[in-house]
Amino acid sequence: MSTELQLIDTIFFSDKRKNLLLLLKEGPKTIEEIKKGLKVSSSPIMAQIRILLKEGLLVQKGDIYCLSVKGKLIVPKMEPLLSTFQVFDENHEYWARQNLRTLPPHLLDRIGELGSCKELLPEKTHIFDYPPEIMDPLYKSRTVMEISSIFRPGYPSLYLDLAKRDIEVSLILERQIYEKLVSDYSAAVEEFLNLKNTRLFVCDHKIELASSIVTDRFTSLSMISKEGRYYNHEMVSFEKSAFVWGQELFNYYKDLSEQITQI
Repeated sequence: MSTELQLIDTIFFSDKRKNLLLLLKEGPKTIEEIKKGLKVSSSPIMAQIRILLKEGLLVQKGDIYCLSVKGKLIVPKMEPLLSTFQVFDENHEYWARQNLRTLPPHLLDRIGELGSCKELLPEKTHIFDYPPEIMDPLYKSRTVMEISSIFRPGYPSLYLDLAKRDIEVSLILERQIYEKLVSDYSAAVEEFLNLKNTRLFVCDHKIELASSIVTDRFTSLSMISKEGRYYNHEMVSFEKSAFVWGQELFNYYKDLSEQITQI
């Protein structure tokens, strides 16, 4: 086995070793502190410590264990990869159907920031509605941002209602979606634009996903499948790191868009 593969095996193919390295990233620990932090007994963890010492990832100073210089370089890079594994492992079938290349490369590299996600499936009787699981947190949000390349019948009334409740609402729509809104709901669009806490942007570039809702309470992502189909399945995360990721996605498309102030 090559040195690189042996190192990968050492780090990732033992939860005890992986968790020990992440614990020591916080700082040096005695064996008692390690046992308490990992909730393990001496014998099993000492076997893992010996392996990590042999690989040069740990050093021992008296009864204190800490990351070596090599460990301090490697361990911080473990966390994004482990987060990515978690995102894909928890919802493997969903991600396997999606064309992930439609995400901006810098955000695809950091997809682990979505954290623990849940796939929301629409009921047949409400196929075009927002999932009921996100409606309560949506109305409790302080800010709501959506990017969309699809049209939902509930758009005008929902976002007007949110804005009238003093929620900051920002929308980025593909040109054809915006034109349909203006054509079918011109009065509602005009009322929306006249509110002080709203922003509307139109993107003439192709938005490479169905929609994404980013709020201070959750982030949702609805993608286009590898076959180019839209199934109205929402992937939702309630983690803070997902909010930062979602904001960057929103800003990516905002930079490609034109703000609309009147129709």
